[in-house]
Amino acid sequence: MNNNSLILLPFISVQPHFIAMYKQPYFEGGRCYKREYTRYRPKTNDHKGLISNHSASKIKKAIHWLLLIARDKTLSSSFHGKNFNFKLSFITLTLSSKQIHSDNEIKAILLNQFLVESRKKWGVRSYLWRAEPQKNGNIHFHILTDKFIPWSELRDTWNRIQNKLGYVDRYRNEMKQFHAGGFNVRQDLLKTWDYKKQVRAYRTGSRQDWNSPNSTDVHSIRNISNLPAYLSKYCTKNESGRKIEGQLWGLSESLSKLKGVCELITNDIAADISSIAALFPNNIRTSQYFTVIFVSYYLWSKHVKGEIYRLFNNYIYDIQASANAP
Repeated sequence: MNNNSLILLPFISVQPHFIAMYKQPYFEGGRCYKREYTRYRPKTNDHKGLISNHSASKIKKAIHWLLLIARDKTLSSSFHGKNFNFKLSFITLTLSSKQIHSDNEIKAILLNQFLVESRKKWGVRSYLWRAEPQKNGNIHFHILTDKFIPWSELRDTWNRIQNKLGYVDRYRNEMKQFHAGGFNVRQDLLKTWDYKKQVRAYRTGSRQDWNSPNSTDVHSIRNISNLPAYLSKYCTKNESGRKIEGQLWGLSESLSKLKGVCELITNDIAADISSIAALFPNNIRTSQYFTVIFVSYYLWSKHVKGEIYRLFNNYIYDIQASANAP
């Protein structure tokens, strides 16, 4: 290779939460030079049950993408008699009795089936999941998605799935034994679960023959200032207590493949970069190899409507169109 024939051309990468400028090597004549990059690899794949800085960065990026591509939705509540606007749903899945299988078994057998069925039943294509230990030691899962799942369907589906490993059956046996002589109050839970609520739960459980434990939670995410920061902090925090074995988090393929807009910097794009840099001078970071403006699309797009805006909006439109395709 003749190094004198190597040309460095300026490129831009536009992401939901930053804009980066860098140089890409080309040969004369326009033929791309594919450099063999040496990727950093950790000395061990043992994450010790903790979210690393690298993983946290990838999770934050996925959350920014999920918020950006999620369409605004309206949910009608028969209970409140109101309509609620929201973009994302936050789902929690728990085990209904003491965990007796490994974390990896539960993820492979139960979580995986839930994700597959969620796509078929409710059209859940874009999601982020995170595994954490509860205070009782059981593994549980948080799932962030742009679809809303009715709570009764969610509970019925997860209870059926978790009972593949007998967790609902064991819960039923425990409840029947605990309440064998009639209602028996849980003294250890009275501080957070008062007497009247325990009585109501007992009546509901008895009526259902203890076949429908409260193992799930789902609510829409709305009315939170700086939502990306809130969700990123929640999904990347490392709790004390026992460590989860194996994979701690995962993304849908639709999220993991999003790369953003990468384009050669033209005069029009250069003008847009200058405008954005002038608006957010304190958000600029530079190094020997690249310059980054850490600003969200929601902020800069209010002021700059040029070529960068057109390219990025077309990219988002294509993603949303693909997500709605049958």
